[in-house]
Amino acid sequence: MSGQIHDHVDEQRAAVLLGLPKAELRRFSEASGLGHVETDDQGQKVVFTYEELRRICLLVAQSSK
Repeated sequence: MSGQIHDHVDEQRAAVLLGLPKAELRRFSEASGLGHVETDDQGQKVVFTYEELRRICLLVAQSSK
């Protein structure tokens, strides 16, 4: 492992951490405006900060009530 500490996670990891399908995460992301697009060597990808993941988690919990 490289020992780097990242301040964000990509869409795939975010979906796994939240226990959501990527399509569902994308729906909550678009509805809330959370997450942002970053460009790297492999192209564009949606990434989330840990604070954004926390907020999406709260939205998911509220929507299940």
